Parts: sequence; structure tokens; C-alpha cells
Amino acid sequence: MTGTMNSKERMISAMSGKSVDRIPVMCQLSLGHIFKNAGLEALEYWFTPEGFAEGYILMAEKYGFDGILVNRWYGMDPDQYKKAVHQKNTHEGRLITFDDGRQYICPSNDYPRLLNEFPVSCRDISQVSPDEIHLISSAYESWSWFGNILDIVLARKKYTLSIHGEIGTSFESFLLTFGSFEAGLIAIMDDKGKSKEIISRINQNCLVYAIEQCRKGIDALKLSSPFAGAGFISADMYEELVLPYEKVIIDTVHRDFGIPCYIHTCGAIGDRLELMLESGADGLECLDPEPLGTVSLSDAVDRIGSRCFIKGNLDSVNELTKSPEEVRKIAKERIAIGQKANGYILSSACSVSPDVPPENIVALVEIAKNTGT
Repeated sequence: MTGTMNSKERMISAMSGKSVDRIPVMCQLSLGHIFKNAGLEALEYWFTPEGFAEGYILMAEKYGFDGILVNRWYGMDPDQYKKAVHQKNTHEGRLITFDDGRQYICPSNDYPRLLNEFPVSCRDISQVSPDEIHLISSAYESWSWFGNILDIVLARKKYTLSIHGEIGTSFESFLLTFGSFEAGLIAIMDDKGKSKEIISRINQNCLVYAIEQCRKGIDALKLSSPFAGAGFISADMYEELVLPYEKVIIDTVHRDFGIPCYIHTCGAIGDRLELMLESGADGLECLDPEPLGTVSLSDAVDRIGSRCFIKGNLDSVNELTKSPEEVRKIAKERIAIGQKANGYILSSACSVSPDVPPENIVALVEIAKNTGT
């Protein structure tokens, strides 16, 4: 019989395939959901590292989560709030004006929207050189305040909760280099060799950001690769343009820090679960069920449940918005299936949307605490 664990111990055991006292619960919350429910003022939350970190902590405590994902990984200018010269309420949300002329509308349940942002022009592969991707040796070259949000969360919660860092993978950044996802995909078709050179250079910087977070003391690293599912690229494209670069990061983190890594890919990944594990990942996240994705949890447990931990499979749009009673029933069903895997973490598939009622997330933890393993 496994004795009572604290949240950090419970998550570490689940991610390493060891026995747990109960199924852990840890959802990724959309930033809009946090802002809507944490009770923080718009300037404080969106534009100060202390406010942003407080949002993560408040919601983890409110819901009783076993861990926190700090996905605002690049940090934040600690003096940003001092540059706000005017604020007022509008029908769209809080309007914040900064001394350099920037204006943001902060809705009650979504990201701030920059009102005077210039449109991004698209480029083709002939206009982009691999050499324009500046290789960094430290994350602090990009942001002198790198990771200050993560620092605050670790200082307050590293001994009790499982704190996870995140990097965006090189494939998504590659697409955005061309101004749009469509332009990025066309670039691959026009010159795959040059495209892979660019992806490789971007990946070197991704690795730097990963290493810096590991040095700070995170318990796990999430590789966010939302556009690597079947709804966007084929399994063959994934194997050639995504997998090798994820593997470089995972191998390095395993070798140098010995902490688990897991991959987050949205939507349809039912055709590539085994392929994704060739990256060396310790776990997979999302596993969206139909209609958002193509993953049956029971099928995933049968196919990969002995090789990795599984996190997710609760549909934030079509399941977590139901009544608390229905959410409890769904969560209990998922636990019954998921606990047959080598490790299972009860979680929303992708981010918990702003429209999910807080009581439904509380219900997940209630069920986990009252369901045996």
C-alpha cells in the first residue's frame, strides 16, 4: 500500500511509472481562464511578473492541483507596469495606454489585444536565410529578465507542488518565421533542405531556453508542439520535420538533468502515438478525444500505456463545460481507464478554456481524491 504523498511526490511517481496514493490532477489553464477567475487587476496580471506568477499559484491552490505549468516561460519586464500612463474601462475591457503609445484592450476572459499593432507581412523561402536566426548562448541574451515568473513560482511552491517548465518547439517557430502558418508550409514545399537548416538553428535556441529552465529547478519539461498533429501535417512530415528536433532536446535534458519530458500536441494524434515516443519522451499530453481529436484513452493505454505516462483526454470544450455531476462521471470513467497505464495524470486535453466553470475543475480533484488506484 502506498502511503499518503504530497503533491510533488505524487506527480514524480506518476511521471516515472511508480505507484501513487491516488491519481494526480494537473490541468493546463488558459491564461484567459486564470485572468477571469484569479481576481487580479488587469495591469497587475498581464504586465507584472509578480502578478502573473500569483495567477498561477492562486488557481493551483483554488483547484487543489498537484502541479503548476509555467508556460509564460520567457519572463517579463519587471518595470513594464511603470510605463502605463493611463487606464480606463471600455465596453470591450480595460484599456491600458503605455508611454510609448502602445494601447492594449484587456477583455475579462482573454489575452490583451494590442490595438496599434502593425500587420505582419508574409515571406517566402527565398527571402529567409538560415543565418538570420541569431544563435544565442544564454536565454538572457533575449530577455534580461528571463524566467522571473518561473523564479517566483519555484520560490513559493517548489517543495510542495510539481513545477513544470515549457518550450515552444522549433516547428511552430519556423512557421511563424514566414509570417503565417500557410507561408511556412509553402516554404517547406518550395525548399525542404533550406527549411530544415532554419528549423535546426531555431532548435538550438529552443534547447538553450530548455536548459535555462532546467537549471532553475523545474520538475519536468513540456515540449509544446501544437501544430504537429494529423490535422496539420502528415505522420511522414512529423517524422522528418518535428521528431528529430524534439529528440535532441529530450536527450539533452535527460542526460544533463535527469527530469522527465513530455510532448503536448493538440488535435489528431491517434495515428502517431508510437511515433511520438521515438523522441524519447516520458509522457504525452492532450490526447484529445473526438470530436476535437482522434484519441480514445483506452486505445492509447493499450498501445503506449506501458511505455510512458499519459496526461489529458478531457475535452475542455465538449466535456468540461457540462454540469458538475456529468464532469464527475466523465472524470471517474477516465480514471478507471487511465490508471491501467504506467502513469496517468487526470487533466484537460488542451488548456482549460475561460468558459469552463471553476466548480467543474474542483470536481476533478474531488473525484481523484475519492477514487482508488
